[in-house]
Amino acid sequence: MGLRPLEFAECLTDSPYFRENLHEHEKELERTSKSIKSLIACGKELINAARNLSKAQKAFSQNLQEFRFETIGNQQTDDEVVIAASLKEFGDCFLAIEEVFERMLDKAKDMFLAPLERFRKENIGKAKEEKKQFEKQTSKFCASQERYLNLKPKTNDTTFQEADAALVLEGKHFYQASMKYVLLLQEVQEKKKFDFVEIILTFISNWLTVYHQGHEVAREFKTNMSDLQLRLQNTRENFNSTRDEAELLMNKMLETRGSRGEFTLAPKDCSRQGYLFLMEKKALGTNWTKCYCRYFKEHKTFSMIPYNQMVGKLSQPETGTLMSCIRRASDSIDKRFCFDITISDKPTVIFTFQALSEDDRHLWLDAMDGKEPTYQTPNKTSEETYILDNIGFQFINKCIGSIERKGLTDQGLYRLVGVNSKVNRLVNMGLDRRKVDKLCLDDAGTWEVKTITSSIKHYLRSLPEPLMTFRLHENFITAAKRESKLLRFHDIHSLVHKLPQKNFKMLDLLCSHLKRVSDKSDINLMTVANLGVCFGPTLMRPEEETVAAIMDIKFCNIVIEILIGNYEEIFKQTPVDIGLLDDLEDCKLSPAESTTTTKKSLENQALPSGASSHGIPPSPVPATHYSNVSSTVNSSPGLPKSGPFSEHGSPKYAAPVVMRSHNLPKTRQQGIGHGHLSQVGAAIGGVHMTGHDPSRGSSTSGSSESLNSYKSPSTNPSPQLDSNRRGPIMPAMFTSAPASAFSGSKIQTLGDIGTFGSIKRRNATESYAGGGGGGSGGLSVGGGALRSSMHSGTTSSNVGLLPDSSSAMSKSMTEQRLRTVRTLYNCQAENDSELSFHANQFIYQVKPSQEACWLEGTLDGVTGLIPENYVEYVD
Repeated sequence: MGLRPLEFAECLTDSPYFRENLHEHEKELERTSKSIKSLIACGKELINAARNLSKAQKAFSQNLQEFRFETIGNQQTDDEVVIAASLKEFGDCFLAIEEVFERMLDKAKDMFLAPLERFRKENIGKAKEEKKQFEKQTSKFCASQERYLNLKPKTNDTTFQEADAALVLEGKHFYQASMKYVLLLQEVQEKKKFDFVEIILTFISNWLTVYHQGHEVAREFKTNMSDLQLRLQNTRENFNSTRDEAELLMNKMLETRGSRGEFTLAPKDCSRQGYLFLMEKKALGTNWTKCYCRYFKEHKTFSMIPYNQMVGKLSQPETGTLMSCIRRASDSIDKRFCFDITISDKPTVIFTFQALSEDDRHLWLDAMDGKEPTYQTPNKTSEETYILDNIGFQFINKCIGSIERKGLTDQGLYRLVGVNSKVNRLVNMGLDRRKVDKLCLDDAGTWEVKTITSSIKHYLRSLPEPLMTFRLHENFITAAKRESKLLRFHDIHSLVHKLPQKNFKMLDLLCSHLKRVSDKSDINLMTVANLGVCFGPTLMRPEEETVAAIMDIKFCNIVIEILIGNYEEIFKQTPVDIGLLDDLEDCKLSPAESTTTTKKSLENQALPSGASSHGIPPSPVPATHYSNVSSTVNSSPGLPKSGPFSEHGSPKYAAPVVMRSHNLPKTRQQGIGHGHLSQVGAAIGGVHMTGHDPSRGSSTSGSSESLNSYKSPSTNPSPQLDSNRRGPIMPAMFTSAPASAFSGSKIQTLGDIGTFGSIKRRNATESYAGGGGGGSGGLSVGGGALRSSMHSGTTSSNVGLLPDSSSAMSKSMTEQRLRTVRTLYNCQAENDSELSFHANQFIYQVKPSQEACWLEGTLDGVTGLIPENYVEYVD
C-alpha cells in the first residue's frame, strides 16, 4: 500500500492524523536513504570486482596471444597454421571486449557513484534540514500558544494585543515551515521516480554496452570459429590415424629383435651407432666409461660422446678417422665382448671398447671391417603382393562401377570397414583371371559396399610400391609443404605427370571416382578432407617406417585432397613451367600481360629436338594420351571448380596457366600413330617384386580399417581356416609368401642390423629395359618420365619390347627353391592331405602348392599342405 498524500490544508489543522501521515513519509525517506547508501557500497564492491575481473581477463588474453605452438616437423599444414594462430585471435577477442569494459569502469564513478551520492545529499539531506526547521517552528508556535493561553483575565489590553500579535506571527511562521516541509517531502518522493532511476539507467546502459560489444565480437568471429571447428575435426582425424600408425610402428620395433633378444636397426645416416663402454686406464686401475658411438663407413669417421642416461650431461663429441678394428682376444682381458680400434688423430693410442653383447660386437666389427665375420639376421619374406596389371585395372573398374551404382550415397563410404575374410575372398576372386569375368558385385546380399571399398584399399595397399611411388614420395611431401597454394598445386600437378603410365592411369581412375564421391558429401558425409584421410596413407606410404614419416601422413592427406578437389585441372591438363607460375605469383600480372610473358617464357625455354628437360632419354608416347597437349597459353587462368580447402571457407587452389592448342611439334608427331606404341608402358619395363618386411602388412591406412587389421601377435587369436580352402583368414601383417620376380630382376636385401628403433627399408625395386638401353645409358624411368619428355618437346626411337609379364612370372615361379619356415600358430589338420603342427616348429622343404594360399612342406618325415599365413620364412 502506498503513502497517503500530504495536503496543505492539513498543515493548517495540524491534526494527529496529519502528523502520523507525516511520520510515514519521513520513515519512507529514511528507508530510501539507507537503500541508496547500501546501493553505493555494493556498487563500489562491484566496480572493484569488475576491475579485478578485467585485470584477470587482460592477463588471460595476453597469455593467449603469447602462447606458441611447437609442432613436430619443420613444416605445418594449413590447418595447423590456422589452429596455431587461433589462440592469438582468441586473445584479441578478449582484449577488444576488455577495452570497452575498462572504459566503462573508468566512467563508473562519474556516471554512478557520484550522482547517487549527490542525489542522496541534495534531496534527502535537504529534506532532513527542512524537518529540523519544521520541528523548531512547531516548538515555537506551541510555546507561544501556551503563553497566550496562560494570560490572566486582569491583564491590561496592551499585553493582550502584544500576545495576539506574537501568536499570529508564530503561527504564520509555523504554517509556512509546515507547508514547505510537506512540499519538499513530496518532491523527494517524486524525484526518486526519474532522477534516481535515470542514474541507474545510465549505469546499466553502459554496463550492457560491454555485453553488446561481446555479442558483436562473437558474431564477427562466428565464421572463424566454424572454420576452426572443421579444421580441429580434420586435425583430430589425422591424429587418430597418426596414433594408430605410431602404435603399429612401436609394436614392430618391439618385435624386431636379434637372436639374443636385443633390438636392432639399420641406421639411415650412419653405418652403426649405439652405446659402448670405453676402457680408460687410471693410476690405480681401469675405469669403464659409457659412450654413445657412431661410425660412418663412407668416410671412415668414428665419433663418441661420453654420456650416461642417469646423469644426462652432454659433452662435446670426439671424432677421428678409423685406421683399424681388431677383436680383443678373450684371454687378454677380463671383460667380454671387447674390441680395439685406432684412429688417425692418435695412431699410437689403442681404444678398447666393450660392446653390449656378442652379436652387438659382431655388428660393430662388421661395420668397421674388423676381423670378426658378419652375422646378420636374414630378411623375412614378403607377404603376398599384387601387380598393377590389366587384371588389376579390370578389378578396380568393376569395384568402382558397383559402388557408383549402388553405394555412392552411403554414409561413411570408404570409412566403414568390411570383414577381412570377405575382403580377401573378393580380392582373390577379382585378381583370378579365371574367375574375374564371372564376378558379379551387384548382389548386395553377397558383396556389401563396405566389402568392395575395403577391397579397393586392400589391393592398393598390397602393391609392391605405392601408387605415388617411393621415388616421388619425398617430392610430393615437399610440394604439400609449399607456402603458396598456387605453387603447391603446380608442384603436385607436375609430379603426377611424372608417374609411370600405369600408375598415372590408375590414379586418374581412382581420383575421378573419389571426385564423384565427394560431390555427394552432403549425403554420404565423405568430404574431400575425409577422403584424404582414407587414401593418403594408402596411396603414399613411405619407403621407411619412422616416426617422422608418420608425422608426414597429414601432408599425404593434403596431396590426396588436392588431387580429388582439382581432378580436372590435374589429370586433364598439362603442367605449366615453374617460371611462369613464379611470374604469376610474384608479379601479379594482368591477364594480357600474363599471356605475353608466358609466351615469351615458353619461347625462351624451348629445347632442341632430342633433348629433355629432366635429363631423361626421349621416348615415344601414345597419341591418345597427348591429344590435348598444347603450345599456347590461356590468357585468363581461372580457379578450379572445387578444391579441398573450399569446404572450410579457405581459398581454393588457383588453376595454372593451361595450354590449349592441338598443334604438336613435328618432331613429336613422328612417334605417334604406330599401333605398338599404345602399349608403351608395358614395353618400357616391368615392376619387379622382391621380398620386403612382412610386418609392414598393408602399410598405412587412413580409415578405421587400420584399427581392425593390425594386431600384435601376442593379442591376436589363431586365425580360422576358410571352409572353401581359400587360405587362413589372417591380418595382412602376419602373412608371408615366397618372393616372386620377373626373370632377370635383382633382389636387394638389407639385414636387420642396428640397435633399438629398427627401420626396415622396403626392398621393392623397378628395373627397366629397352632397345639399346641395357647398360647405364638405358631407360631408367617409366611412363611418368615419358610424359615429362613429351612435355619438353622431345622425340624417341629404338625402344624395344619386353616379353609378356605373365610368361616372365611363370618362369620365375618355376625356379622357386625349397625353403624352411617357422610356424606362428597351432593348427589341426582337417584331412589327411594337411599337416598338424604347434607354434614355433620348423617345417622343411617348403614350396608353393597347386592350391592358392597353401604351401607344401615336410614335418617329421610327413609331407602335406600347410596354410601360408600360419608360417614365416626363416631362410
